[in-house]
Amino acid sequence: MQDILKKYRKNKITTNINIILASLVLAIWINYILIDWTNIWQNLKTSVLNSKIQNNKSDLSIKKIDNSIYIISNKKIEKLDSLSFWLSYNPDNISIINIKSDLWDIINLSNTSWFNSIILSTTKANNIKIWDKIAKLDISKNIEKVENINILNANFKDINWGQFLLSTSWITF
Repeated sequence: MQDILKKYRKNKITTNINIILASLVLAIWINYILIDWTNIWQNLKTSVLNSKIQNNKSDLSIKKIDNSIYIISNKKIEKLDSLSFWLSYNPDNISIINIKSDLWDIINLSNTSWFNSIILSTTKANNIKIWDKIAKLDISKNIEKVENINILNANFKDINWGQFLLSTSWITF
């Protein structure tokens, strides 16, 4: 009676291993058919490299382009009357020298030492396109160390005086 049970257990383990191997072969075969196997390593490499890039899912972002810092729109906004936002930064190391815009009249209200309230207004209705440079910031650093600038509390008013909130982002430089 003992020998029959040992034989049964041995056959059960062998059957389970065969099922697992068959499942693995089937999964690899389906993967080969559904995915172009020749590009799988390139796709993995691209995914890893792209994971380091910050996606701009916010409405307004701040970017450093050619040693200048710009506030850029990532969304299309139409019939705009005014746009306002706060800039948050470390005033001990960063000084905002000037804020420029070709399309807007700029009001820079320095409320506290850590925030600048900026209001961009226009006399005519403007449309902002995707990737438009809204404003250029001239910034100087006292000490060369890593700092952040955040855009906070961004909103805009349309020509009908409806007020809408915008999502924002930051920059580390």
